[in-house]
Amino acid sequence: MAAVELTEETKQQVERIGSADVVVGIAGAVSPEELVPRAERILQEMGSAVSSLRFVFAWPGRMPENSRPASAENAPLTLLPFPPPPPAEFWAGVSANQRAVLGLAASLNARVCIVLGSDLAALDARAIQLLAYGILERQCGLVMPIYPTAKYDGLINSGVLAPLSRALYGRRVRFPLVFDFAVSGALCASLSRDTPAERGGNGLLWPVTVASTQHAQLAVGQVHIDVHHKPATAGLELSAVLGQLAGSLFQEMDLCASHWQRVRGSLPTPIWGSGGEDLPDGQPVDPQPMLDTFQLGSRNLDEVWRLILPPNSLLELRRLARLAPDQFQMPDALWASIVYDFGLAWRLRTISRGHLLGALTPIYLGWAASYVREVSSLNHAAAEQRLEQLARVWEEKKPYLLSRWRWPDRFHP
Repeated sequence: MAAVELTEETKQQVERIGSADVVVGIAGAVSPEELVPRAERILQEMGSAVSSLRFVFAWPGRMPENSRPASAENAPLTLLPFPPPPPAEFWAGVSANQRAVLGLAASLNARVCIVLGSDLAALDARAIQLLAYGILERQCGLVMPIYPTAKYDGLINSGVLAPLSRALYGRRVRFPLVFDFAVSGALCASLSRDTPAERGGNGLLWPVTVASTQHAQLAVGQVHIDVHHKPATAGLELSAVLGQLAGSLFQEMDLCASHWQRVRGSLPTPIWGSGGEDLPDGQPVDPQPMLDTFQLGSRNLDEVWRLILPPNSLLELRRLARLAPDQFQMPDALWASIVYDFGLAWRLRTISRGHLLGALTPIYLGWAASYVREVSSLNHAAAEQRLEQLARVWEEKKPYLLSRWRWPDRFHP
């Protein structure tokens, strides 16, 4: 994905503004008639806390009619629309807008850049204040949100993205791929230039990966924000969602191998904000349809799995496929090693990458069914502890990944 080209008009607006303290950017098309009054109201609500800061609100779109143009005067709020990138798959399009916002912030020498989702769920005075606080007061280079989630929500994140990112890069970040985050001026330029699509990736932006590999000296923090985003993947098949997200992280895994092979263990990240300890458990989930898909995959995909997985893992999957539903439980170590093996197969192009990621989906659903069964009787806090236990196992299995990555032909247990 090439960098977003700004129009001459936008470049002139950036020159007139000169600089900004805080750039708040929206990573998707929004209505300026909704955005502008909400932005003005937010600054009024924050009052003296931001009275000395100059804010620029940027979004892909047009300037609303009868609005004031960008200027270098000491107005607390300046508006800066920019041209949207070419159409792309959902997450890739979001990432292109994120990079455009970060590039604008770098051009304005902003101290803080806050990137928000296009549904404007985080366009809230409290959320913006907490995100900016982590950069300005806690001296973090990157601040990632922790969203309030029920125990069955976001299982792709909980079961794949978060533990894999943590094991690879050594940062304990609960949501490594998000709509909302804040970065310091020092990180804006690097994130805006990070374009894995030009190196064979699909364009998704992984802020934690860039911070860990290119700016390891910068602190990463997390903040609890009471934000509930609308499901962005509604209407998409699970295999497509898992394929795009896991495939992107596998691509980063390949590109950053020289870094993560030196990382051992993980570091805690400072967390602030109220965590909402009394979250509801969410609607009950029936694991049987997920188990049915796993069983179907075990019958139809055995030859494909044999190309990707070592014999021990295949034997374990066959054993699981013979279990009664009330006895089904996928061990954490098996699940971690399977995802590691799929990441290796992605690197080696053992089979086509589309077929590879499709073959992962039934195994993922087997893990999800196992997790749902296990936490069904646990409260929210206990379920969170269960996810922490899972992440630690991924770290413990990292030597297995290292051995297979370095000697894929020799190490095949």
